[in-house]
Amino acid sequence: MNLLSLTYPELERLLKFFAGVTVVLAALIGLLRWAAFGASEWAAVWQGVTTALSISALAFGFFSRMTWTSPKLAKWLGRPIVHGLWFGNLDSNYDDKKGAPPPQIEIAFVIRQTYLTLSIESFTKNQDGESKVEALLQNSKTEATRIGYIYELSKLYQGKSSKTSGAGELKLHEAGKRLKGHYWTNSPTQGLIELDFVTRDIDGVDNFEVAAKIWGLAQRPDAPTRSGGAS
Repeated sequence: MNLLSLTYPELERLLKFFAGVTVVLAALIGLLRWAAFGASEWAAVWQGVTTALSISALAFGFFSRMTWTSPKLAKWLGRPIVHGLWFGNLDSNYDDKKGAPPPQIEIAFVIRQTYLTLSIESFTKNQDGESKVEALLQNSKTEATRIGYIYELSKLYQGKSSKTSGAGELKLHEAGKRLKGHYWTNSPTQGLIELDFVTRDIDGVDNFEVAAKIWGLAQRPDAPTRSGGAS
């Protein structure tokens, strides 16, 4: 079950939006029942309100499950779009005791977003991760947008598995096309993550190899891209 990832202002905007829709529908339906079908004033009001509430409830159910990819809705309701495949690099301070600086690691993020919820999966060649708690935060003064999350990593090696917990914070840059920030783990390690937006279409993206292939295609100007790709 996904946790809600709304701030109070976002929840307030959502409630106001659906309250406004309900009032408009109730007025239109009540007026129609009174003027066109000859219902009494009180009957028209009652029918307008009850029908509008039913329609709004159904619309809210659909809305709450809708993938958050509409720029117009994002602008009207003030909730930025981060849904999609993101691909980039991870720089860690991990010490292998050999004295060599740790190599840069390619990493993919698959972010699933509705207005109410947010979830993150991460993939490298050796580790898969998933978020346990997420938040999309906005600064009303600077309009800066950040994703904060707590996650768990799973690593398979020599028939065994290990789990690592951590947290991260990524800031949205370049008109929503880039994520950059820091992460920490209980290993303990920490480092930087930089990700470029690839595509909104994340169907079937469930491992590093698939993500890397889509990213590679997106870098070719002559190749077809998925819907909403970076090209």
